[in-house]
Amino acid sequence: MTLTTVIFDLGGTLIEYAGPYATWPNLETPGLQAAYASLQSRGVTLPAFAALRDTYFDLLPGRWETAVTGQQNLRLADLLGELLHVCCGKNGIQPGWLVEAAELYQHAICAQAHPLDGAKETLEAVKAQGYKLGLLSNTMFTGAAHMADLRRFGLDGYFDAMLFSADVNMWKPQAAPYLQLVKELGDGVDTAVFIGDSPEHDIAGAHNAGLRAILIQSTQRFPVPDHIHPDAIIRELAELPSVLGKVFAG
Repeated sequence: MTLTTVIFDLGGTLIEYAGPYATWPNLETPGLQAAYASLQSRGVTLPAFAALRDTYFDLLPGRWETAVTGQQNLRLADLLGELLHVCCGKNGIQPGWLVEAAELYQHAICAQAHPLDGAKETLEAVKAQGYKLGLLSNTMFTGAAHMADLRRFGLDGYFDAMLFSADVNMWKPQAAPYLQLVKELGDGVDTAVFIGDSPEHDIAGAHNAGLRAILIQSTQRFPVPDHIHPDAIIRELAELPSVLGKVFAG
């Protein structure tokens, strides 16, 4: 089946959000620091930052897992409220304070982001090849925060449809977000390919939904398990237009 649609992951594929941090959840530190300062400015009594951070880093991986396995959505403002309840039993925090803290958290993480080499040029080249482009991101941030990143880096004008997981409670590697985005793009899964950096979320998820999948190994953050087999592997975005033409043509 002829390829008509190319769908991109965001973090680690088009934009790198890790800043100076090598691992997750450590890379969330600047965001949590910003949220901490915001809540303190509202008069919320909090434990020492190191204690709050340790509790958060214990909580976050499990909550992420409940999201990606389809059990419960994960939105940052809700997670911060849960963190305060777990670490200090606080139930009386005004929702607006959590929203404000979450916005500052997002801003701090996004401030350390940068586009991957060749991101704009690759989107431009793939668009010029005649493909429809989609964007599908697993994120506890709002889609609006990531849209601001795309605009800042000049990457926002290329996509025909976008989906951000926390906005719609659809998470990779579940099939639902892929199927929803392909539907919005007006094509079928057999004419679409997904590009992402996470074997277990991006590649396995695309295959779960019936799409082909290209792994971009932009970092060494994610080893490839023996049971996951990408349809192609690239090391940098500049390789993508050629791979689409040679491997997925016709």
